[in-house]
Amino acid sequence: DEGDYSTALKHYEKLIERWNNHHAFEENPYYDKAGHAAFALQDYGKANEYFAHSMHYGTADVKTYLALIAYNHEIDNFSREMTTLTGLIEKFPDEAAKTGAHERLFEMYVETSRWEEAAGLASHISAATDVKLLEQLLIVYQRLDDEEEEERIAKKMLQIDSNNTAALEWQGKKYFDAAEARYAAETEAYERNKSRRQYAQLLRGYEEAGEDYRKARDIFERLYRENPERRYAIYLYNIYARFQDEGKANYYRQRF
Repeated sequence: DEGDYSTALKHYEKLIERWNNHHAFEENPYYDKAGHAAFALQDYGKANEYFAHSMHYGTADVKTYLALIAYNHEIDNFSREMTTLTGLIEKFPDEAAKTGAHERLFEMYVETSRWEEAAGLASHISAATDVKLLEQLLIVYQRLDDEEEEERIAKKMLQIDSNNTAALEWQGKKYFDAAEARYAAETEAYERNKSRRQYAQLLRGYEEAGEDYRKARDIFERLYRENPERRYAIYLYNIYARFQDEGKANYYRQRF
């Protein structure tokens, strides 16, 4: 009870003083114990003071890190929570893996747009089945322009949830971009050399681009039916404009 913790705190404070009078400060084993007693008494100022010493000197145990992570999260001290999570992962990697420390730190890196640091934790995230975490990892790879990893994560997301909006949108954009690149390349090649042979190549290229346009169209129509957002309408307008379908192109044009 409170009386026991109060007695314990006084006891450990005396031991701290006695130890420091006869031994090296950095080897003092009582800062951590005093910190836990103060923490139990909700004397967080004193607890943080003692925990700061034990963490600095490397005598803090895993319970100290977990207590501080929970406390800093509760009071919304973002920077201290991040620092303590990093310390837990470095000093107690096995315990960190059990408590979801990597996932929480990853979310904090994403929240603060620290894409490289977030990618550094990818090995702990990519094996997850939590689609929300995978959506964040997809964003990280998009910011880093890592198309290979983007595709790997998007495919995994769709294996878990075939209706996942973020993964479907990524896939639709992939097909659209591929179609646009092929269309532009074939058009430019024909403009440089308007021969019969190049014209035949132009038609073949347009047909192959058309396949990707149709894949993109199917995805964006599906997304638009579920959520008629402007960006989906823009994609569909451009696709139907390529198909020279004026009616449908105008339909979507009016929706953005």
